[in-house]
Amino acid sequence: MEKNQLPEVFNDYQKDLTRYTKMFYKHLNDDLYFTHRYFLGWIDEHGDLTEVSGKSFRPSLMMLINESLGGKNEDILPIAMAIELFHNFSLIHDDIEDKDEYRRNRKTVWKIWGEPRGIISGSSMHALASKSIDLLKPLNQKKIALIRSIVSKTCMQVIEGQFLDLSFESTLNINIENYLEMINKKTGALIETSAKLGAFFNYFSDEKSEQFSKLGKQFGNMFQIKDDILGIWGNDEFGKPIGSDILKKKKSLPILHLLNESKGNDNRMINDIFVNEQNLEGFIKDIIGLMSKYKTEKYCNKILNENFENSEKIITDLKIKNLNKENLKEINKFLVYRKK
Repeated sequence: MEKNQLPEVFNDYQKDLTRYTKMFYKHLNDDLYFTHRYFLGWIDEHGDLTEVSGKSFRPSLMMLINESLGGKNEDILPIAMAIELFHNFSLIHDDIEDKDEYRRNRKTVWKIWGEPRGIISGSSMHALASKSIDLLKPLNQKKIALIRSIVSKTCMQVIEGQFLDLSFESTLNINIENYLEMINKKTGALIETSAKLGAFFNYFSDEKSEQFSKLGKQFGNMFQIKDDILGIWGNDEFGKPIGSDILKKKKSLPILHLLNESKGNDNRMINDIFVNEQNLEGFIKDIIGLMSKYKTEKYCNKILNENFENSEKIITDLKIKNLNKENLKEINKFLVYRKK
């Protein structure tokens, strides 16, 4: 398998999750849910059937870990769906906040139907994510309440992380520690919880789930750091144009590294550009040139590879079958080498 691909078993998990989610939506026929079906990739904006979807990375990670510990994935499909719906809710609202007009090579919900409907669409998907936890039939109410508490805490962390990310756009006084706190919440929290819950369904113990939780946290860091790298040195072919995060004035890892490491006139110039210029399109080449001067890409890849090595060690120490370890290692490689 190529390094930039997820394990083949993820395809099976995604099919099972899509089948279950479509069944869940079968009786939700109000116009409100049209936008859900569109964003989940089942239809186009005219209602014609399509097959366009995301990677379902988070629920698939949960299902892989659950299965590796002897669990039945059919039993956890409700919480897998809850995780995926919450993730998609956050993307719908992210697109509004960032004014992104395209996602997965299609127009975003707000771009087609307007911001008010986009907000309602995302909020209702969040509500459905919470409601779906009640479908965990094999569990008693105490365990369901515990899982609901974990998911609710995670939801708040993701929202707090998004708020931090937005607040960073209006200031240059941000260090790497601030950045790591933000990505641990915005991106890492849901991936960490997905890994934790995959183990939790078999152990129902925080202590026994701890190693999987740590692995999820590493995966979350890697996911965002790689996103940040692609946001500067991306590829139009894969939906990540070169310098896209510069245009948005995102305080991503490469940009923060340049702001913190550049000296003298370089530092004054980069600060002046981010403070005073509204449209940065004409400055992309200069900024990437400065990143080359200060070895920013090398620094970001160093941080990414440190997380990779930490994840490899955690996976090696897990008490699961070698085949399942290999699948987790494939994920680890994917997070380093993915192109989109």
